[in-house]
Amino acid sequence: MKLYCDDGSTNVKLAWFDKQALQTKLSTNSFKKGWKIEGLGGKGTFNYELDGQKFTYDEVSEQAIRTTHIEYQYTDANVLAIHHALLSSGLEPQDIELVVTLPISEFYTADCQKNELNIQRKIENVLRPVKLNKGITFTIKGVEVMPESLPAVLTQLVNDNVGEFEKSLVIDLGGTTLDVGVIVGQFDGVSAIHGNSEMVSRWSLKRH
Repeated sequence: MKLYCDDGSTNVKLAWFDKQALQTKLSTNSFKKGWKIEGLGGKGTFNYELDGQKFTYDEVSEQAIRTTHIEYQYTDANVLAIHHALLSSGLEPQDIELVVTLPISEFYTADCQKNELNIQRKIENVLRPVKLNKGITFTIKGVEVMPESLPAVLTQLVNDNVGEFEKSLVIDLGGTTLDVGVIVGQFDGVSAIHGNSEMVSRWSLKRH
């Protein structure tokens, strides 16, 4: 089974097809180190283990691991967020292939070429196995990495019958980064890109 995952710094957005019907799931990123006591309610407790370290999902914890930084894409919290979204999707744990994303500033180099080093870092990070206490997790068999924002407009470009010499400006204002790209025609090429990976840091400094 193949799932599509926009694993952003604040939320994970999942999409997949079930009998040709598009299904989606939104999951918030909020993890802290250590495990927590099982609750008495019906929500369940998600205690995870990754590379020998213990983590738990806690949407109200003040000790939650910070994810609004560019290195989040290659961290434990990123892997945990992906697996938590999968386990919250309603799907049975199984072998899957996953399409994930990187911000434009990470996916491309300053010369507008694919940053193969970052792409490989992302793949290796996502492939790390995660254990769920008293539960079963998904097994990620393959990972494909796409740039954020740009692929999202492909269907719209086709539906609008965009001409081969027309240009479309795509702006993605995320929780951590601002990605901008100029697409030529119906994704015949990418004319220009710009990624700001320091947006949140600058905003925080201005507030203080």
